[in-house]
Amino acid sequence: MFELDDQVVATKGVDLGVMVVTGFSGGGFYTHVKVDGMALTYPTKDLKKQ
Repeated sequence: MFELDDQVVATKGVDLGVMVVTGFSGGGFYTHVKVDGMALTYPTKDLKKQ
C-alpha cells in the first residue's frame, strides 16, 4: 500500500512518468495521483513506488 505524497509510476496503461499519490478510494483498490497539474485515478495494482 502507498502513503500520501509517495512517488509512483504506472506499470500498465499510459506512462506519464513520476506521479504523486494524493488519496485513495474503493477500499484501497484505486489510488488518486497528480501529475503535471492533472488529477487521475489508477488501479492500485497498476502502480509501483518510484
